[in-house]
Amino acid sequence: MNFFRRWQAHHGFHHHHFGHGRHGHPFGPHADGFTDHLVARVAAKLDLDDEQQRRLAAWIGQLRGQRDALKGLARGPELAGLVAGEQFPRESAQQLLDAKLDALRAAGPGVIAAFADFFNALDAEQRQALRFMMRRFGHGRRQGGAPWPA
Repeated sequence: MNFFRRWQAHHGFHHHHFGHGRHGHPFGPHADGFTDHLVARVAAKLDLDDEQQRRLAAWIGQLRGQRDALKGLARGPELAGLVAGEQFPRESAQQLLDAKLDALRAAGPGVIAAFADFFNALDAEQRQALRFMMRRFGHGRRQGGAPWPA
């Protein structure tokens, strides 16, 4: 079996097996459902009120917007155009990367502001629980464990 068939077979199974939309990422075509699920889960763990849930959803929405700003970098006609010729056009590739980085820079302050609004709306106990969840999330993901405490 050639490399591309092995890669396609692996990725076809892996990404559809976990049910996270296109390419196995939770911000796939069902991102709204994932966002609702994530907000509900975090709200239950942190005992968030309605305003805190709204702020959390706003932050996640900002993250999705930032992700969308990068979305086409490795796909689509821009990438196809870069590899269509006999030589790789470094300058065009750099311009494409710069445009994506500019989009990230533009979205960054909104992401920071949305998270600050959410975090500042938490009480001390909720902040501590969030810190614990974030440590557990980072550690659990690297170790292959559950991303959120049970």
